[in-house]
Amino acid sequence: MTTLLLVALAVGCGSGVLRGYSTEPFVMREPLIDGALAYSILVVGYLVFTPQVPTLEPFRPEIGNDVAEALTAAPGNTEPWLQLAGNLVLLLPLSVLVPQRVPWFDSVAKIAVGGMLCSASIEAVQFVAISGRVCSADDVVCNTIGAVLGGMLVRLPYWISPANRPQHRPTGEGDPTVWLLIARIEHERQCHQAAAQSRRSLPRRRPVVPAQPVLTKRAAPVGHPVLHAAPQRVPQPLPQRAPLGHQRTVPQQRPLVGQHNTR
Repeated sequence: MTTLLLVALAVGCGSGVLRGYSTEPFVMREPLIDGALAYSILVVGYLVFTPQVPTLEPFRPEIGNDVAEALTAAPGNTEPWLQLAGNLVLLLPLSVLVPQRVPWFDSVAKIAVGGMLCSASIEAVQFVAISGRVCSADDVVCNTIGAVLGGMLVRLPYWISPANRPQHRPTGEGDPTVWLLIARIEHERQCHQAAAQSRRSLPRRRPVVPAQPVLTKRAAPVGHPVLHAAPQRVPQPLPQRAPLGHQRTVPQQRPLVGQHNTR
């Protein structure tokens, strides 16, 4: 187990180094998830693929035999209960950590299907290639139940507050975890800050005033628009006033028709 832990630590450190060189914002949780996932996979492989002493009954297709043995065991015999508990907890860490890396497992139903297929594959390999292992249908049922419990732990925050579920991710659906949404918001904030700093660092340019066209008397070439100058207003002379001492003549009005002269 110590060797497996060292390998998992090496995986987590390598993930942290690679994510440090990435363009995405560094989140400390991501290397921890990678290391924990690697350790869980190694531990599951060590527990289920280690050869044991051959048994008389390598295949148990009936469902409920392990539960019946645990219920009918002697008061001091805890081995059947430990066997059931181990089968329940075997795939629980994987059902919690795998959805953080595989976006397809975004619901409890998909996690349950994945746990059942994984457990069935383990039992098939034990029956075909590993000596001393028992291929039991109860193991598949217990492993699937443990995977469902892990999926419920992952999806529990969304069940408590459905209105706060994230609605966007690279595939166009809801994100499987809350911290992925937090990391995306942090990435967008850093992008906005970088864009604002780049705009402030650019030199300010003076506005370019377009040059006014020069009007000439030459004929415009064929295909070019003819520019006409705006008509200029000619100032009108002011009316001259009569000099002092001169009598101003007022034109006489003609009498209207039918009007009699009273003089």
